[in-house]
Amino acid sequence: MSASQLTPSPDAVAALRRHPGFSRAMRSSAEGAVAIYRTNRLLNLLLSDRARALFTHVALYLHFRGTDSGQPGLTVGAMKDLCTELGLCSRGRCEALLALMRAAGLLTAAPNPDRRKRLLAPTEKLLALHQARWARQFEAMCSLFPGAADYLAAVNDPVFTKAFAIALGRRFVAGLRVLDNAPDLEPFAERKAGVVILFSLALSGVEGDAFPPARPVQLSINALARNFSVSRKHVLSLLRDAEDKHLLMRSGAVSNEVTLLPHGRDALEKMLATMFLYLAQCADEALGAYTGSAEPSVRTATAG
Repeated sequence: MSASQLTPSPDAVAALRRHPGFSRAMRSSAEGAVAIYRTNRLLNLLLSDRARALFTHVALYLHFRGTDSGQPGLTVGAMKDLCTELGLCSRGRCEALLALMRAAGLLTAAPNPDRRKRLLAPTEKLLALHQARWARQFEAMCSLFPGAADYLAAVNDPVFTKAFAIALGRRFVAGLRVLDNAPDLEPFAERKAGVVILFSLALSGVEGDAFPPARPVQLSINALARNFSVSRKHVLSLLRDAEDKHLLMRSGAVSNEVTLLPHGRDALEKMLATMFLYLAQCADEALGAYTGSAEPSVRTATAG
């Protein structure tokens, strides 16, 4: 399938954004992303937001694809080739990160009849990390998709894990990108902590405001820098770029407030709606493998 066939349609994105539970689901997803970022210090140091989020997914895709297809699986060479093809990182950065992941107990050497190729495999520790992250997203999606409770029930099963990792990777390699419907967020995905800083600001809304909030939120550059292990200069640069793209506006006596502008709220909603639909497509496919049934079509819960 081509990327255009796999990417959620504008109509599907718009319909999901109208769902009464969408704001609550977005908030839960953003909270999970911020919490997960703070636990990934190894990846955070070496990769941009986009590459950090995708590097280990690519590794799982190569590993599980290789178990059935007769292809080489997760070799160092295959990982370097795919990461450079997808623009995630350089070959040198890829090899360095694979070595660090082995040292951290996330990957291990695997036996390979072809001794010219260094075969790796994910450890239970890495699989458990992904299953926990997926479960957090499925929990957020439960009010949006009738099948989300089934995804959550199956998430720790090896058959589901394998099929889901392959489905995620196949669509990404084919060209599906969750930012296709929100291109102004692309620069933030390429910067360290860019998207999670925007999420953190959106999560700072006052009680009773929607998500993303329309009213001003408090801004502390020092707190953002400290919470995400970046410099004040880095945070200020991100905020200036967001202002230039009309995503947000700083105000207050000493610029200590931020308002997410309509364009910014729109971009965040489109990105998260696309991500939810992408995850649901892949989870439906994996659920079919898990239950032995045909792949169901993605449906959102009735808006009511």
